[in-house]
Amino acid sequence: MQTTSKRKLIKSVAALGIGTAIFAFLAPQAFAESTKIIYQTFLDPNNSKDPRSAAQTKMIDAFQAKNPDIKVELLVDPTGATAARAIKSGSQTPDVVRVVGFAVPEFAATGNLLQLDDLVKKDGIPDEDWLLPLSSTKVAGKLYALPQDFRIPILFYRKSMLEKAGVKPPTTWDEVCALGAKFGESDTIPFAVPLGATGGLGGAQSLGEFFLSTMLPGNGGEYFTPDGKIAFSKESFIKAAQTIKDFYTTCKVTPLRSAQMGFNELHDAIRSGSAASAVFGLYRYKTVKQQGGGDDLAWAPAPGYSASDKQTVYSYNIAINKKTVNQDAAWTFVKFMVSPEAQAFAAEGGEVVSRKSAYTAPYFQSDAGTDQKKWADLVAQRGQTVTYTPILSTYHTILGEAFQRMILKDGSPADAYDELIERYGAALRRRSN
Repeated sequence: MQTTSKRKLIKSVAALGIGTAIFAFLAPQAFAESTKIIYQTFLDPNNSKDPRSAAQTKMIDAFQAKNPDIKVELLVDPTGATAARAIKSGSQTPDVVRVVGFAVPEFAATGNLLQLDDLVKKDGIPDEDWLLPLSSTKVAGKLYALPQDFRIPILFYRKSMLEKAGVKPPTTWDEVCALGAKFGESDTIPFAVPLGATGGLGGAQSLGEFFLSTMLPGNGGEYFTPDGKIAFSKESFIKAAQTIKDFYTTCKVTPLRSAQMGFNELHDAIRSGSAASAVFGLYRYKTVKQQGGGDDLAWAPAPGYSASDKQTVYSYNIAINKKTVNQDAAWTFVKFMVSPEAQAFAAEGGEVVSRKSAYTAPYFQSDAGTDQKKWADLVAQRGQTVTYTPILSTYHTILGEAFQRMILKDGSPADAYDELIERYGAALRRRSN
């Protein structure tokens, strides 16, 4: 009788058009609301020119098909500045953030990233199913983010220009230096070395990312301590600084005008062919090829002091805001975004995805996936991770200015080192205070 009465009451109030609230009270399961999480990403889904954006849309669509009770809303944040402010201020949103590897220490230092060790263990996510061990992404022994991809510097070069000069892609810095004599007097930059600040996350990021994060720690060495103190030696700094200064001076492989180049200008130089070669990010290779490089653009492993030197790699990582009120939904999303299924979609956008098991996807058997598979092998063979400073943008700014003064005003590597130590030390003390 009670069930029949309840049905009659529901029909009656619904017929009167005033029964929404009462119906929801009597039958709450019919009105279960989905959980909304906000995902901060640098990829704009409306950018039709970036294949990574299309891949991201496929990943999110696949997630929501499997989890219709979780609604994903994007916060498009190209520089990451909005996410950085939110995490530092302890905001509840965004729920999930995409953090570049060298910024994870800075984010973790706020205390507002969720530690993931127990969640990874509980769900049995294997440590060995990554191009580099998952433990390599830890900060002070704790896991705060999961890598979605791995990025290693590679040499971009124009085949026709190197063939005309009669040279092969350089494998060592000595071979890079020799390019100057081979190219002779030319408007073409044989090998571009960027010291400028445009297009990155702050300071001379391209100089730090493509050169110094590898040159300063060396093979298996340290870059910074977990609390941000410089861990590389004075000797390694002077050796690296002299090598780069020589490229501008005695080697004559990069002109003084390229001292102002940052990410944007370096990208344009390779795209247009005004630079014959440069060390750049593999994540831009397909874009440069599509924008003008065409079949003339090729790649090779980045040079080093020796042809087998380790190269510092980093990732774009996915992490959870510790202040989120939707922690379970956020973890469900994060777990899917680093799954082999989702990473197969990410690979279609050109990323060197982080999970080994993703490389069994049909895409990697196609011509389109050939380079990415080779880059994955390069990461596994020559990749190394380092600890970055939590004030990386400040460090890169100081670094870029010191290198520009050294080159444009004919300063010494020792002077550049002293400037870095003094200014960086002061910046680190201000942060601690």
